[in-house]
Amino acid sequence: MLSEAFGDFTFDDDELVSERKDERERDELIGPTEYEAVKHFSKWFLDTKMASQHKDVRELASFKAALAYHEKDFDSALQCYKEMLKAGDHKNSYRYAVIDSIIRSALKSCSADMHAIVSLLHDEIFPLITTYGEQLQYWALSLEVYKKIGGFSWKYLQNAILLCASVDLAEHWMMLADTDFDDIQNGVKRFRLGCLCRALCLLEFRALNSRGIVRDISKKKTVDLRQQLHTEYGAEKVNAAKLKMCVRGVKTEMDVSPISFAAPHDCKMKGMLKEYQEQKNIISQFLNTFKWLFEEYYRPDTENSLRNRPGPRRVSVVTPA
Repeated sequence: MLSEAFGDFTFDDDELVSERKDERERDELIGPTEYEAVKHFSKWFLDTKMASQHKDVRELASFKAALAYHEKDFDSALQCYKEMLKAGDHKNSYRYAVIDSIIRSALKSCSADMHAIVSLLHDEIFPLITTYGEQLQYWALSLEVYKKIGGFSWKYLQNAILLCASVDLAEHWMMLADTDFDDIQNGVKRFRLGCLCRALCLLEFRALNSRGIVRDISKKKTVDLRQQLHTEYGAEKVNAAKLKMCVRGVKTEMDVSPISFAAPHDCKMKGMLKEYQEQKNIISQFLNTFKWLFEEYYRPDTENSLRNRPGPRRVSVVTPA
């Protein structure tokens, strides 16, 4: 049966010999004895001669931009990233990364054009989102833009909720705590307290279950945040808020048993891009889970205001003085 099924699939001996010969030649060309690593000195890509010998021009531009950003020369970094964007066609993922870098550089540049930043965020980078990771990155980036520019309080709140609900990190809850409620409703104090208490719980858990430098950093952040909260609100209010905000979702110790891990299909589903309807469901669930957080300003239209706001669109920009 097998001979009949595969009778027509024959290999020419000459072809096999030729393929093996080509493979041997390729192996000889990249053999370890002949390989010599290229030695680069610090900032070698700024040297004209060394740079001319490097084949990947795009990589050189990336090095220069990253160096300028690291040295806090944000105007130069911005210009480098803009030139990278102009240099030919790119895949969506590369274009997304470059525009992300342009926005981050522009936010710290002295000559930042706020209207241009908003346009890049809403009209350029938003349509390029194709993965869940890019979506999370977009939400985090949008918070930086909205906080810097002002005038996007509802949108800031919406994206911060999506970020916290998707990735329960202390850093995300501290970003949520920065929501400008004066633009939404005056006199709201519980919200910020609750967000920071949630962040404190997550930092305590991280410090308890990490090791080495991560544990040291987490402990310091925990001490600093606890001291800040006690100074602003007092120990009694902080402890009461922690009972409300940390009763769900924050473990006291790490569970490493096999049953504690989600099934493979469950992990894949959580890693999918969140479409508009699913985002509305995430926000609704978040509002129900942390209802105490919103009781001070909760109105019948609060949930609808958050759930039904459309995606990015052009709005007036308030340029900070």
